[in-house]
This record gives sequence, structure tokens and C-alpha cells, in this order.
Amino acid sequence: MAIDPERKRADTPAGHVSFREAGAGRGKPVLLALHGLGGNSATWRAQYAALSDAWHVIGWDAPGYGETMVVGPDQTAFATLALALMDHLGVGGFSVIGHSMGGIVAQAVAGEAGDRVKHMILSCTHSGSAKPASEPLSGSYATRIAALEKEGSAAYAAQRSGMMVADGAPAAVRATVEEIARGVTAAGLRTCATMLHHADTRPVAPSIRCPVLLISGAGDKVVSQRQSEALAALYPAGRHVRFDGVGHAPYMEASETYNALLRESLST
Repeated sequence: MAIDPERKRADTPAGHVSFREAGAGRGKPVLLALHGLGGNSATWRAQYAALSDAWHVIGWDAPGYGETMVVGPDQTAFATLALALMDHLGVGGFSVIGHSMGGIVAQAVAGEAGDRVKHMILSCTHSGSAKPASEPLSGSYATRIAALEKEGSAAYAAQRSGMMVADGAPAAVRATVEEIARGVTAAGLRTCATMLHHADTRPVAPSIRCPVLLISGAGDKVVSQRQSEALAALYPAGRHVRFDGVGHAPYMEASETYNALLRESLST
């Protein structure tokens, strides 16, 4: 069983960020890994274990998650903080993978960082809800926050884990997803959900020139096929791989196949 790398903290000019890393070493290419709304830096435990022989994998905790500070709930502020972490760690060029919420941030990072980003991998994600600043948080995001505040993290995680994985997923996979989701706090969820509510990566996409890999799950209950196809249309030169038999957590549900795909993509 993979063991999570220890959580570390970086105090950057943009604020403090917590993260985990594996495979640090001179000359290794860097992969910045950005988790989803129900995750944290531990989301990537299978990737730390499988990819750290060849890549320096850095997984952040999003604003309000782990020990990372809360920042303004918009995609640019999130990207600024992520890039401040890269600068603090002395990273020049890097590749980025973003899952779900992290995919929104990955696109914002790639848009801000330009040629520093060598590859972008978007996993089970979309282009944002694109709601105007005047529209308050509502719908499923508001419902999730209310449920977390009312029922507590354990009950919230148990409920969300069923949405994260495909029907028939192994009990051990669902249990791991649930364990990680217990780390979600109301403050973090509200900050990140608000960012997603207003985010819109459509204006950013044309400026992103690096190779793009898009991954989706045929059994995803969180991000619809329509959303996946709309995102793919923003990156017509990108490669789109759809996994059968998995839901919203292919990095864990089909980790060996997922990791093999990442190796192939990042080595191109």
C-alpha cells in the first residue's frame, strides 16, 4: 500500500502553501499535481509511488485545504499561489496535471505561466461554471457546503465518496476516496466552490500552446460527457482519452492504466 509523503509548508510572497512531494532530485522534470474539490495533496498517493522514479511530483493543497491559506476565490489568485509555490521551490519549467477543480486551476496556471508549462493534463474536469460576480453561490455547491456544516466531515465524506467512484468500484478504492475526503473543511470547500462557480477558462484556452491530454471517465457522476466534450473542443489539438468502467477518480480506480498514460504523455 502506498504511503503518503509527509506534508510540508512553504511560506511564499503570495502566502503559505502546504504540499507533498516525491522523487525530488537534480535534473528530474517536475509534475505539479492539483487535486479536486473532494481531495487534497494525498489524492495523488498512487502517482507519488508510481511516477517518482522519473519525475519530481509536487502535489499542493488548494486554498483552505491542508495548511494552505485562503485566498481570493478566483482562478487567477489560485494560479498566482501555485506559481509562487513553484518559484519558492526553485522550479523553472514544469508540467501540470489538474483533476476536476484542479483542472480549472491547471488551465489558469498554464495561461499565466506560458512557456514554463511543458505539458498540461486535464483529468475529469471542465471550463468552469462562468457565473457572473453578482450571482451568489447556489445549487449543488451551496448544498454541499450546508451538508458539510450540518453533518460533519465524516458523513460528508461518506456521501461524496459514492459520487466519486463508478458503480461497482472496489470497496477499498471507495474507502480510500472517503478517507481523503474527510480532510475537507467548510472554509476550504466554500473558497474553492466559489472559485469554480465564477471560473471561466474559455478565454485562457487559446493562449495555451503546450501539448494537452484530456482524461474522462465513462462512469463519471460529477463531470458529464457534455462538459468533457465542451472542454475538449477548447483544445482541438489535444488528445482525449475516455476510460471505461471508472467514475470521477480514475487516478485511483484504474491507477496502473492512468499512470501508464501519464508516463506516455509526459515523455512525448
